[in-house]
Amino acid sequence: MVLVGRDNELGTLKSLFASFSGGSVVVISGGIATGKTALLRTAGEWAAESGGLTLGAVASRSERDLPLGVLEQLFRSPGLPRESAERAMRWLDADALSTRSPEPPAGRDGEAVVQVPARVLRGMLEILRDLLDERPVVLSVDDAHHADVPSLQCLLYLVRRLRGARLHVLFGECSHSNGASALMRSEFLREPLFRRIRLEPLSRAGLAELAAAHLPERPPYDLVTEMHEASAGYPMLAQAFLDDHRDGSFRWSGATGGEAFGRAVLDFLYRHESPVVELARAIAVLNKPVSPLLLAGVLDIGVDACRQVVHLLTTAKVLVDGRFRHEAFRAAVLDGTPSSTRRATHAKIADLLHNEGFPAVEVAAHIVAAGRLEAPWVVPILQEAAEHALAGDDVTTCIHYLRAAHQVCDERQRAVVVSMLVDAEWRLDPAAVLRRLHEFCAVGDAGPGEGTDHFIPAGYLLWHGRVREALAILDLLASGRGAAAGGEQASTVDLDGPGLWGAYLYPALFKRPRPVTLRRQGPMPVLVNPELQGADVIAAELVHGKQPAVLAAAEGLLQRSRLSERMLAPLTAALAAFTYNDRLAEAAGWCDVLLAEAAGRRSPTWHALFAAERAMIHVRQGELQAAEEQAKAALSLISPPSWGVVVGLPLAAAVLALTGKGELDEAAAYLDVPVPEALFQTRMGLHYLCARGRYHLSTNHPHAALSDFLACGRLMGDWGIDLPVVEAWRSGAVEAYLQLGDHSEARALGDEQLAMIDPQHLRTQGMALRAQAATRDLAARIGLLEEAVRLLQGCGDKLELAYALADLGRACLLLGEAKRARKHARKALALTRQCGAKALDQGSGFDAAPAGPEGAAAYADTAPGLSDAERRVATLAAAGHTNREISEKLFVTISTVEQHLTRIYRKLNVTRFDLQDALQDNGAELTDPDWLKILEKCS
Repeated sequence: MVLVGRDNELGTLKSLFASFSGGSVVVISGGIATGKTALLRTAGEWAAESGGLTLGAVASRSERDLPLGVLEQLFRSPGLPRESAERAMRWLDADALSTRSPEPPAGRDGEAVVQVPARVLRGMLEILRDLLDERPVVLSVDDAHHADVPSLQCLLYLVRRLRGARLHVLFGECSHSNGASALMRSEFLREPLFRRIRLEPLSRAGLAELAAAHLPERPPYDLVTEMHEASAGYPMLAQAFLDDHRDGSFRWSGATGGEAFGRAVLDFLYRHESPVVELARAIAVLNKPVSPLLLAGVLDIGVDACRQVVHLLTTAKVLVDGRFRHEAFRAAVLDGTPSSTRRATHAKIADLLHNEGFPAVEVAAHIVAAGRLEAPWVVPILQEAAEHALAGDDVTTCIHYLRAAHQVCDERQRAVVVSMLVDAEWRLDPAAVLRRLHEFCAVGDAGPGEGTDHFIPAGYLLWHGRVREALAILDLLASGRGAAAGGEQASTVDLDGPGLWGAYLYPALFKRPRPVTLRRQGPMPVLVNPELQGADVIAAELVHGKQPAVLAAAEGLLQRSRLSERMLAPLTAALAAFTYNDRLAEAAGWCDVLLAEAAGRRSPTWHALFAAERAMIHVRQGELQAAEEQAKAALSLISPPSWGVVVGLPLAAAVLALTGKGELDEAAAYLDVPVPEALFQTRMGLHYLCARGRYHLSTNHPHAALSDFLACGRLMGDWGIDLPVVEAWRSGAVEAYLQLGDHSEARALGDEQLAMIDPQHLRTQGMALRAQAATRDLAARIGLLEEAVRLLQGCGDKLELAYALADLGRACLLLGEAKRARKHARKALALTRQCGAKALDQGSGFDAAPAGPEGAAAYADTAPGLSDAERRVATLAAAGHTNREISEKLFVTISTVEQHLTRIYRKLNVTRFDLQDALQDNGAELTDPDWLKILEKCS
């Protein structure tokens, strides 16, 4: 056996055993697991190698009352000659010991006096003398502090009568044991040949030596440092640490040790006397320094006894400042504690901490860990701790506390507990609220009473499309407050969260705001939440539009409000007020602030909602890549079912962004996501319909596109919010009509849209002018497009500006103004690339078909029936270019080229081989059209 870090101790033993010329009594003392057994075993091996006889015994706590048990072990050692062993057993079995009389005399320290018969002592002495005549003898007793008193008396008798003989007695003794016999503490110490070797835990250098001896490579500094911190230098723990490190299936994490280390920790503790293990478990469960008085209460032991055990473990360096020195040590103790014991300990600790007035957060953790603890103080403590956790954005912990409270609360407490629990679960996943609909709907049905004044579940119901139930709750609450005010209907001062959710999501159903935030104190109404000042203006804007003070009200609310469960709807509504008034820069700025706050406060729901809002703002700013990223992030943070009816917002943003980028297959995948039927009762449904219409336009399905745009228009008209700034469905319908060749309808819708727009809404007005221009002749088109470009330059939508510039460039080219067309094309192409949009010939849509009779005549003599885009594809294909070459020249996908060619072959009734002749017959030039040349030069 190789011992490391014990050079001095080994040197002392070697000097004693150097020649075996005389005897000795050696006590190897130290704390538990400091290596006493290993040193005793090494001494025995030396004696055997030098020709000596080693007789060994290990005392045990369980055999402490077995007379002569240790002596029997010594004389049954395997190396002892058979004859000597038989003689010894005859003496030990000859007579029963004269032990305790009815009132035995007491020795020092109250230890009962035990008399070993003299003939037994002399018989054992004779056997030992015979052995010593032949060779030196080493008697080794490990854990001698547990040795029975008769055996120690016999050994003391033998040592005193064999002084000078080659007899060496080695004891291994725990230095902090309270159970050692008085003989060990006094009589043996008086022997002239007595020596004491004290073992301490290994130093860091010793541990480095141990690691080097057991690892194939030189141990790194960090490993030795971690091993020292975890093991405190105890060889048994250090060896277990190394065993785990050598195991390739385990990687030491610092927080939890491996399997070997866990077993070693438990072995280390079980070697101590009671109540060391019990106290270690209590400290592991508490995981914080507490007074010995509280620990004593947990263990039901005396305070002095508790102090002694704490001192023992602190001296042993297991505890530092009342905690385990390493988290892996604590984890091992917890893993080795039966679950029933842990729960009972947590329950007792919770009760003691509560009685001592500890903070609720400390008590609540033990209540939850106890499993189920029923006492009058439990629910209020859990509620207080939940509020504290939620204030720190620790939503998961808050939910744990509230679920524990929900299990034990009574009917009087249930309303508040359910309210808090629903709010907390909502922050993580709105779908979780659906499991509690039956509970919080029952709370709402109870009307305005104790515990329900701050709990209005209508907002959650509206989110999930449960409109009828939500309206019933709001009406019930409003009527109840009116009755409480003396029968008069309460006047509307502000709307709270449910009312604003309703105005934002269901404008048709919330034309008349519901007064749910009023209290009456005397004759005048008083606001419950001053932060909601101006919310009535925002709500009116969302359900009616054109509120002159809405932006000031929205900005005030955003400036003074912090994100919370109750302020989520007001802040979302305020943000929508900026978006629906073409104030995209302000909307983006505020949304970025809210998005960062939501992400930092660990609420997937909040984060997802503002990511979706930001995605739609990105779309309206022409930032397609950013819009796609935010929309995808929103849908990944919470699942589509969790979005309820609001799922239309991220889906619409994703479809618009991907369609604008030309990634139609991926856009189609988002349109395949199931949506609730109630979506089409909401504002989100409008965005979804227009996004789907844009997708249909890009895939050359104008009939489907027109159906979506007109459906959006009918809903907006029915709801009384037919405002182009909310959703410019007419622009999409104009494009669809133009593709279908219905120029009169297109012109009528374009004119109608422009007449409805507020001059302050620059982006919407620019889009409307561009749509109107597509329905005019070339002369009128130029002026409209120039005005559209001017307006769009100041609104922040780079993509719509690019489309307007592209349309203007094409119009200039048709009028023969090549230089002017080139300038506009260059700007358009640069902006399109910045936005990440697909090529211009497929980007704007209005060039897909000539605008009006005059525009149609422009291409009549070159390729009858073909659109401008189809003509360009046909010209290149007839010139011999492959589909890939055409896609690269026109900046479109190969799939788009193939779709164009399919329609070209059908319209001209030809195959690709006949395409050149067909175009030549109609007077088309077989060279790249001027517009493509301009684009190529710009690129």
